[in-house]
Amino acid sequence: MRPPARRAAAPWLAALLTACGARPAPPLMPDDFTLQGVPVESDSAELRLTFGAPDSVTLSDNPFTSDAPLATWHYDGFEIRFAGESTPAGYLVSEPGERTARGIGVGDPARLAIRLYGEPDARHAPSWTWIDDADPTTLRVIDVVIAADTVRRLYIGRVVN
Repeated sequence: MRPPARRAAAPWLAALLTACGARPAPPLMPDDFTLQGVPVESDSAELRLTFGAPDSVTLSDNPFTSDAPLATWHYDGFEIRFAGESTPAGYLVSEPGERTARGIGVGDPARLAIRLYGEPDARHAPSWTWIDDADPTTLRVIDVVIAADTVRRLYIGRVVN
C-alpha cells in the first residue's frame, strides 16, 4: 500500500524548508514572558530593582471584581499591569525601545513576529495572539497589535479574568 502523498512529501518539504533557512518557531517558553530579563511573575521589589520607581501609578476599577482595583505602573515606553495582586499580570509595550525576549518591538514589521513566533494561535484584528496554555491554572499570552503591517503594541503576560 502506498503511503499518503502528505507523508511522502513531508521529508522533501522539511529538507526544502531547512535549505531555505526556514524553520518552525519554538513553542512559547517561560523566558518569553519577561521584559529586560525580568519574569512577569516577579514581585514589586524585583521590578523596582530593575526598572526603578514608576514614573506614575494609576488605579482603575476592576470589571471582574470590586475587591481589588487594577493598578498600572507607568514607565517611559511601557507599563506594568497588575490585576489586584502583588505580582503583575503583564507588561504592555507601546513605544519603540523595549523588546520581547525573542527580539520583537514596537515599529518592527509584522512579518518579524511570524518569523520569531510562528503563525499566531489567534488573529482578531488588530491583534495577533500566541497562547501558552501549558499551565492550566494560568493562561499566558503574547498579544501583538498590528496596524499597516507594523507592530504597534505588545502585551506579554497573563489573561486577566
